[in-house]
Amino acid sequence: MTPLVILGCGYIGTRLARTAVAAGRQVRACARGTGRMAPLASEGIEVKYLDAEQPKLLNAALASMRGGTLVYSIPPLQGPPPGDTVRRTLQAAAGAGIGCFIYLSSSGLYGDSPDDDVWIDDDTPIVLDDAPMSAARANEGAIESSTFDVRTVTLRLAPVYGPGRGVRARLRKGDYKLLDDGQHAISRIHVDDVVQVIFAAETTGAHGSRYLVADDEPTTQIEYATWLANRMGVEMPGTRPALAPGKPRVAHRNRRIRNARMKAELGVTLKYPTYREGEAAIEAEETPATA
Repeated sequence: MTPLVILGCGYIGTRLARTAVAAGRQVRACARGTGRMAPLASEGIEVKYLDAEQPKLLNAALASMRGGTLVYSIPPLQGPPPGDTVRRTLQAAAGAGIGCFIYLSSSGLYGDSPDDDVWIDDDTPIVLDDAPMSAARANEGAIESSTFDVRTVTLRLAPVYGPGRGVRARLRKGDYKLLDDGQHAISRIHVDDVVQVIFAAETTGAHGSRYLVADDEPTTQIEYATWLANRMGVEMPGTRPALAPGKPRVAHRNRRIRNARMKAELGVTLKYPTYREGEAAIEAEETPATA
């Protein structure tokens, strides 16, 4: 089976690693914080320390994984110029004989101003002057201009939710706020669907392809929060304005996202096509832990 290397093994990477090793694959998970990944090591996943700013460590992270898939999920780094770490990783991947490089990007590239009536699809131009998204833009640019012999696929993820992460977790903590009374449109994707999209991309994604990854049913923020608060039996969250006197405007990078190309070209059938199925699965998974 195809070996899998995960660079930047956080929430998505951990779920991906466990799913892959359960299927009998060789999995290597690399990150700076190896201590928090100790449970993965006990499950048969090879854990390696990686500081992506050190080229020698990149080479070591990919050694002996020829023909494998590399999933790049490293948060933006402060030191190197934008896009530089991705370029060096692609070079190291080519040298190691990696077959497929998958970059986990963001659907936040379409700007920080609410536009609730507009649907975003894979042909929608991104916003080029949004400073907080400059790292993602530079990384995508490095991939597009790469001449290294590695097949690349970029996945622009909607906000990811799942056990322990998302609106449910924030409602429990009491730190979730509706923006402008919750009128703005949002999309999302369950972490397990991200995992299956990654697997589909490594097997069928064409070189240089890029996909928006979201579920089938965008909603307003108020619709989602009302349904979930009622289901959980908790109070509705408060609201805050996007623009308040004396304060900077609150960015809103979520959108109504069309996922048609992802499903058609990658052959993906979502496990959780709407938040209702996704939240029910979270409840089922979390029940043993809360009993």
